[in-house]
Amino acid sequence: MRAVHVNWRDLPPEPWKNGGGVTRTLAVDDAASARKMPPRWRVSVADITGDGAYSRFPGVDRVSVVLSGAGVALRGDGVDIALLPGRAVAFAGDVALQARLLDGAVRVLNLFVLRGAVQAQVRCGGAQPVIVNAASWEDAVAHASHVRIVVDAQNFYIDSSCQDDAASADALPPDAVRIDLRMAAPGAFC
Repeated sequence: MRAVHVNWRDLPPEPWKNGGGVTRTLAVDDAASARKMPPRWRVSVADITGDGAYSRFPGVDRVSVVLSGAGVALRGDGVDIALLPGRAVAFAGDVALQARLLDGAVRVLNLFVLRGAVQAQVRCGGAQPVIVNAASWEDAVAHASHVRIVVDAQNFYIDSSCQDDAASADALPPDAVRIDLRMAAPGAFC
């Protein structure tokens, strides 16, 4: 896959799974469709304009980052989650959650990862990364396929030829979010 740099606002909005809002899909693991299986991962930006039910995704782990707005409080099934600007938060997609906006509409970057199928690392600015589906990022399979997606308030960049180096993490702008995805076997993405 070639590197892609796009203004994500130019992407068409799609209705949410629960019909309560819209999202824009930035990238998805289309390699799974050839195998007639669900995608191993998907990255999207959602606009949340009101309180209500949060879509459930059984068997999926999520990481969310508020790109604009004050934030969202998620509550349900004994779980309280605060989604705040510039902070990556991981949670299970299986849980039934209700969303309450903290102070008006928000825009949220979402990573959806099929549990156990992909390792993901999400880093906001210079903060410590949030890691999904790995005891440690360094334990990843040596020959894994790797995709990097960098998102800011208007643009996103996708690169499947990236090298996993610490220097690139230091160069991340403070308002950007970097998502690194590793699959156990090489494959096509997007």
